[in-house]
Amino acid sequence: MIDAKIIKKQIFFTFLLVAFFGAFGPFALEYFWWCYFVVVVFYFGFSLYFIYSCERFVVFLSTVFITGLLALPYISGNLAYLIASDFFGKGDFRSVAVGIAPITIVFLMFLVIFYSKASFLPFECVGNRVAARPKKAVNYKDYNLGLISGVSTLTGSMFLKSVGAETGGMVAIVLCTGGSLFMLFYLRHSIRGLRTLRIRERKMPTPYTFMQIDEIREARSRWWLGRLFKWVGSLRQSTGS
Repeated sequence: MIDAKIIKKQIFFTFLLVAFFGAFGPFALEYFWWCYFVVVVFYFGFSLYFIYSCERFVVFLSTVFITGLLALPYISGNLAYLIASDFFGKGDFRSVAVGIAPITIVFLMFLVIFYSKASFLPFECVGNRVAARPKKAVNYKDYNLGLISGVSTLTGSMFLKSVGAETGGMVAIVLCTGGSLFMLFYLRHSIRGLRTLRIRERKMPTPYTFMQIDEIREARSRWWLGRLFKWVGSLRQSTGS
């Protein structure tokens, strides 16, 4: 189940994902770094909201999914644009078209999954409280993630040196796009399930929240930022009334 620690961990991870992969954009373009800085600052603010205030299950999980699913298409699109720019020039329409091709493919796959009929709901609902149905646990302690990352980085650099940057970039585009499509297929039931919950939520007086919302509220009450967000929320409610 999703608790306060998982929320904090997932949102901090998505923020680092945005900050890290966002820096690999078309930095040669004018005002890119300004746009990157604005996006990172805004997403940091949203991250604080999700960690210390958000109680909506659908909004939280959708944000985590969308951020994770956008990372690889973003990288593959930028690589495709850079490679195409060597042939057609930077800013050329053909370079832009090639650059958005991987993102378009992933987006079309997402639309097919999102609007297809759900075979089952991968979430357990009790009133307006929701939790993901339990899956078989995987023991990650058997894997040395640092060693795997180091070997992957070393292997990738050796591969690029052996085949050349252009060929290596094209292979990376295929791998990133294929990885995105695989992630979409793997998460297809959850994506459809979130759409189902969103449709149901529109007819409910209160939106779906976390199954362990009481424990989450208790944990947030111990954090000073959590108390600050609660105070700001109470001010907004009193002003609105």
